[in-house]
Amino acid sequence: MNAFMDKLQAFLLPLSDKLNRSKILRGISGGFSAMLPIVMVGAIFSLLNSLNIQPYQDLITAIGLKPLLAIPGSYTTDMISIYAVFLIAKAEAEAIGIDNRKSVSSGLIALLFFLLLIPLGVTGTHEASGEAVFVGGAINTMYRGSVGLFTAMIVGLVIPYLHNIFIKNNITIKMPDTVPPMISESFAAMIPAICIAFVAVVLRWACSFTEAGTFTMLIYNTLKAPLTSMAASPATFIILLLVCNVLWCFGIHGGMVATSIMSMLYTTFTNENLAAYNAGLELPNIIIQPAWFTIGNIGGSGCAMGLVFCLLLFARSQRYKALGKVAIPSGLCGISEPMVFGIPLVLNPITMIPMLLAPIVTFLLGYAAMAIGIVPFMNGVGVNTGTPVLLSAFIAFGDIRGVLLQAVLVAVSTCVWFPFFKILDNQAVKEENGEVATELEAA
Repeated sequence: MNAFMDKLQAFLLPLSDKLNRSKILRGISGGFSAMLPIVMVGAIFSLLNSLNIQPYQDLITAIGLKPLLAIPGSYTTDMISIYAVFLIAKAEAEAIGIDNRKSVSSGLIALLFFLLLIPLGVTGTHEASGEAVFVGGAINTMYRGSVGLFTAMIVGLVIPYLHNIFIKNNITIKMPDTVPPMISESFAAMIPAICIAFVAVVLRWACSFTEAGTFTMLIYNTLKAPLTSMAASPATFIILLLVCNVLWCFGIHGGMVATSIMSMLYTTFTNENLAAYNAGLELPNIIIQPAWFTIGNIGGSGCAMGLVFCLLLFARSQRYKALGKVAIPSGLCGISEPMVFGIPLVLNPITMIPMLLAPIVTFLLGYAAMAIGIVPFMNGVGVNTGTPVLLSAFIAFGDIRGVLLQAVLVAVSTCVWFPFFKILDNQAVKEENGEVATELEAA
């Protein structure tokens, strides 16, 4: 077992280090992390607007609050691509070594590039007359939302490299040292912005001859099918759970690696569910990002909520009884570090099996419950680290059945963890009673 663990560690440590140093993953994860306040504002107001409790809906409709609660979603999740392109570009610029002031310019140039690719003009129907109306100066909301997110990620990743070419070769307008830095940086970004904007115009013109008509739709149509197939497969989610928890077994923060990839795969599908939920339509995607904390890593990596209950209910050793009291507050909020390093779970062959197995079992059971209609699909409202267990399920599902499902999954994970925990606990009892020392002396 030790030889196997050593070989696995020798393979995983360099791989994890390489992924953590990936500038692309750092740019995407940094951008999405910075976007969290915007996403949460939209998600919370969407939940308040669409919460599936009829007396509550009757109340907010009667007092005129429902249309007001819908407003923030139109400026957050419905414009997610606008925020994403700027924040991803800024994070990517910092990842490749562009300093903080210039990274803001990278973000602005990326935003300009993204907007230049979007065609103006929207055709609609006049409410009073029913006649078709064309608004020449309007931007179709489709391009600002989840449809434009693939383009936002690509533009956000590419533009900082183009901007960096101008910076490295000093192709900028240089101002005297007496000019304030903010003014100087603005002038320095002019030449890169003009040249990169010209590229955007040419690209837009070229894409107008394609069947898609626009760069955004060309990218969306090209990537949607393979990414939808990949993200819709339970196997993909299971692989991400395995990556996360195998790395944690070796003391590496696996969540930083897995969630970066998860953001690329599932953000669009999460937003699609949220848009459908707001519109009262059927939810399109069964697996979305909130599944990570809601039916996968419940209570933290390794589905640690099950281990917390083992500590609280079944520990006989003083060591694990004390650890259970410390672990319960953080475990309830999805933070598993007290157990990861307190038991420890790191480099522990006994706990590796349940740490890998429990999240897969709970995820598959949760997936099956949604697939056969026992519980509804998750609504797309964000669930992040720190959200308490059960509350996370209520937010993610917007339905009491989701809360009951998560309670059952916690019980299942406790059963998975129990036999392995008892091995650890029995060893700890022997150590506390001095039996281990006696056995060693007898040997």
